[in-house]
Amino acid sequence: MEGMDVRSCLAAWLEVVTGMTVADIAAIPDDKWNEPFGGCTRPGAALLADTVTNLNWTTAALKGQESDAYSHMASLASDFGNKCAGIDAFKAASAEMATALRECSDETLSSSILALWQMPTPVWMLAHIAVSHIWYHDGQFNYIQSLLGDDKVHWMGD
Repeated sequence: MEGMDVRSCLAAWLEVVTGMTVADIAAIPDDKWNEPFGGCTRPGAALLADTVTNLNWTTAALKGQESDAYSHMASLASDFGNKCAGIDAFKAASAEMATALRECSDETLSSSILALWQMPTPVWMLAHIAVSHIWYHDGQFNYIQSLLGDDKVHWMGD
C-alpha cells in the first residue's frame, strides 16, 4: 500500500461507476424515465438529480468551498426529465469531481467538514461516499429495469 495513489485510484473507480450507471440509465425506456413505480418510489430523473447533487456538493468540498447544491436538486430533477440532458450533466459532474479529487491538496483532503448528516467527516471520506453513492443509485436504476422486465446487465455490454 505504501506509495499507492489514492486520488487516482478513487478517480478511476469514479470513472468506472459513472460508465456503468450511464449504460444502465440508457437502457431505461424514455417513456418510463419520469415515472414513479408506486409507493414512495422516485422516477429515474429524481434519482439522477440526487446523484449529480451529491457529486456537485462533494466537488465543492474537495475545492475547499461551501455548496448550496442541495437547494437545486428539485430543479435538476425537472431538467433531467430529458434523459440525455441528465446523462450529459452526470458525466460532466463526475469528470469535474475527478479533476477536483486529483487536484485537492493534502490539507483539504485530510480536513473535516460538517457532512450532510451533521457529523464532522474527513473530506477524503466524503469523496469515497460520493463514488459509492453513484453505485447505490445505479442499483436503483437496475431495479427500475427489473420492474420493467429487463434482466440484462447493461454495464457489462448486454
